[in-house]
Amino acid sequence: MHTLTSKRVQKFSRDFGFGGSESEQFERYVAANYLFQYVGDSVELIENSVLGGGSDEGIDIAAVVVNGGIVSEPAEIDELIADQGANSAKVIFIQAKTSESYDSKLVAKFLHGVEAVTKYAMKPRSLVLPPRLVDLANLIDRIAENGDKFQDSRIPCELYYVTTSSNDGAGVQAELQVTEAISRIREIGVYSEGVKLRTHGHEELSAKQKERHGPQKVQFNFEKRQTIPATDRVSEAYIGLVSASELLKLLKDDTGEVRAGIFDDNVRLDLGSHNPVNSRIMATLQSAEREHFPFLNNGLTIIATDLRGAGDRFFISGYQIVNGGQTSHQLMRWADTDEVKNSYHLLTELWVPVKIVSSNDETVRTSVSIATNLQTAIGSSDIQASSQMAKNVEEYFAQSGPDGLRYERQNRGTILEFARTRVVTTPELNRAVAATLFGESSRAIGSPKDLEVEDAFVWGDYPEETYYYAAWILYRIDRYFGRTPESTTLKAAKYHIAMMVSAIINPELIPVFEAGDVDVVAQRLKRPKRLRFGVAEKKLSEEVESAIVDAVDLTADLFRDVLATGRSLRKDDVRSRRSQEALLQEVKALQGS
Repeated sequence: MHTLTSKRVQKFSRDFGFGGSESEQFERYVAANYLFQYVGDSVELIENSVLGGGSDEGIDIAAVVVNGGIVSEPAEIDELIADQGANSAKVIFIQAKTSESYDSKLVAKFLHGVEAVTKYAMKPRSLVLPPRLVDLANLIDRIAENGDKFQDSRIPCELYYVTTSSNDGAGVQAELQVTEAISRIREIGVYSEGVKLRTHGHEELSAKQKERHGPQKVQFNFEKRQTIPATDRVSEAYIGLVSASELLKLLKDDTGEVRAGIFDDNVRLDLGSHNPVNSRIMATLQSAEREHFPFLNNGLTIIATDLRGAGDRFFISGYQIVNGGQTSHQLMRWADTDEVKNSYHLLTELWVPVKIVSSNDETVRTSVSIATNLQTAIGSSDIQASSQMAKNVEEYFAQSGPDGLRYERQNRGTILEFARTRVVTTPELNRAVAATLFGESSRAIGSPKDLEVEDAFVWGDYPEETYYYAAWILYRIDRYFGRTPESTTLKAAKYHIAMMVSAIINPELIPVFEAGDVDVVAQRLKRPKRLRFGVAEKKLSEEVESAIVDAVDLTADLFRDVLATGRSLRKDDVRSRRSQEALLQEVKALQGS
């Protein structure tokens, strides 16, 4: 592996708490960087995008994106497109190799894997694929069969072969077995015309890594501007008009793709071209009223970490569009119309209102985003996190040492300096407590929002160590999935597995779990005599590891018929209370044997 890239992968793995071999760490590093605008710093989303294992058909990383977010089940697609007329979709396939060279045979294998998944999507069970690829094909199939609800007649697709090479791989792209493989994928007719393979070396990978902090040193002209006085936390600020031709430089990269991460802090995603507001924006752009655009549109608000100007020429880095996402997307759609392509002067003659604020203070970014969108940032889980009990739990977690866990009670706007795999948020803790302390794993799976209300049963006058116990069990289950790729077909049942682990190591909980009365459980937790929650102790910690293996085996056995179809479990397979009760009975039988 390229030396500098190796150093970056090592640091990334330390920061996130990822273990495994060098190649496994590299796969996660590539996934985190190439899918950053969709996965952010979410450990779960990063790990879910990595297929791993020896039966991945050459596809190391994959993501299906619908309306700007990664989906993992067909039902999620149905929910997202149900009430929206025009939707967006994209499929991303990545092969990640630590090698400093390109291997045409491995490239061809990767493309063959893409071809196989796509063929399976068009004709299910037409060939044999491992479960994770069947899951992927099912998502593509669901998008294809709902084609009338998507903006593109064919599905946009991105193919990346990522190495640590010092060149861009142009040579391997020209080899016959590679060009023929690309042709076969195109002939299926599922993906957008012109789908192509991008071969990237360490320079391109480094550029992707930098994009995690926003686009870097993007040049544009800002001639019609006025200075806004700076403050202690704002180094520079301007308000004025930017031509559409210059604004597109901020919105799209040199390949014509939307710049990664520039809308992350924008409260609203792209609402589609048929949204009433967006329709009016487009109508203005396509009419004589276009010259009045600065008076009819609120424009964009941009927050940057660095802004440097020389005359009318500016260089902007680490920026996000915190207000004006709909305007931005409509401008990009308009720029792609034949009218504009044939008359470029339309872009140079259109002026868009823009406010740019340069600040390194994360709270400024958040406050500007909220204020300009006229929305509040306070959610129900934020209210839970403000309680004294939550503060006590946070303090308890903080005392667990470098090998323990941390409770991120509030979103600080800055990264907690602790391995991300060991950091738990309030919504995650709610679900862990519901499953492991109350036996309500079906609620944790099917109704997580119900656990976030202010008076939810998961927050009460219980010992702080019970919260740590719950979080620890979930953490160890996640790590088990991380090191055993073959078990990830059971991930949808994660909270059932957590409930079972708790019941195995604390058999006294089984009868109260069976009763299904959260008030009874709450009283039992307030008098935790004979219950063991000290997972920091070696003996109990080892019992947790053993119980996870037993719970995974019992879960696989109960759902063996579903797994026999060749796909992973889905939420709809496991969310019922009947599944929860059946698995608890399996634990009871195990204890009695």
